[in-house]
Amino acid sequence: RYRFDALLVDAAVDAGATLITGTPATDPMLEGNRVTSFRVGEATVHATWVIVADGVRSTFGKKLGRTWHREEVYGIAARSYASSTHADEPWMHSHVELKDEDGEVQPGYGWIFPLGLELGQVNIGLGALSTAQRPAKINTKKLLEFYAAQQRPEWGLGGIEHVTSALLPMGGAVSNVAGANWMLIGDAAACINPLNGEGIDYGLETAALAVDLLGPKDFTLAWPAVLREHYGESFLLARTAARLLTYPQFLPIAGPLALRGPIGRMLMPAAARLMGNLITDDDRDLIARTWRAAGRTVSSLRRDTPLWDSTAAWSPSPSCL
Repeated sequence: RYRFDALLVDAAVDAGATLITGTPATDPMLEGNRVTSFRVGEATVHATWVIVADGVRSTFGKKLGRTWHREEVYGIAARSYASSTHADEPWMHSHVELKDEDGEVQPGYGWIFPLGLELGQVNIGLGALSTAQRPAKINTKKLLEFYAAQQRPEWGLGGIEHVTSALLPMGGAVSNVAGANWMLIGDAAACINPLNGEGIDYGLETAALAVDLLGPKDFTLAWPAVLREHYGESFLLARTAARLLTYPQFLPIAGPLALRGPIGRMLMPAAARLMGNLITDDDRDLIARTWRAAGRTVSSLRRDTPLWDSTAAWSPSPSCL
């Protein structure tokens, strides 16, 4: 990842960007909903346009009014690094049957990303799904230790180190992501897939979309409309599928064990397509039927669901509810 980030920086500088490092952007000054200036260290920057890409916490975005809707499904994740005798393994690995020390299946998954022989390490982490009404009752760092211990014999793992954790707003469940001359992109705009926590590709894609939108127009409504056009339906369906796993009565029925059987043969291909923003009519029907099977009480909670801008004149297909 650090090599990838360095390549992005080098490409930007080669294209003429001025790079300022060592201090975050702070103190945005607004006239109405237009950013007129902000601070970078001791310097004041006056910008025609501002694209905000400061990650899931989006400290800068919060100052501009970004609102996270925690009643929607969100992620709780922890990651770390460990030495491994299989750092050259060519495939990433994931474990969808994530159990805690008591053997209880959690609504999430664990992952191991080999980083190559030069580093001799793997990225090992896990994530669980949660909502404000049904918060995941796990200690992510403790669960990560347990998960690493389970994988240690097979992967020849050393001790985990550099553990970091975060709450992840996902699937566009934020609003106020744009103003007259500014836009939030990537993780800051909750462009994270609710089914697998993936965000890097969305960060790159939304960056390109934001640049294409630059011009004299007001971005306040235009940018959320672009996000909904590209990701609205897939994110809503993915968020709906992920939300089902936060209901205790649903996970034992259609959780990891069931995914090995007929249910899995239906759901897993659909989930894979939702992760890739590739949706078929059969996927729409399957998610709708699965959602309805969860009961009227659950379905009634989905009548109004924020997707970047809760006041926008956009609504999903009734079959999604």
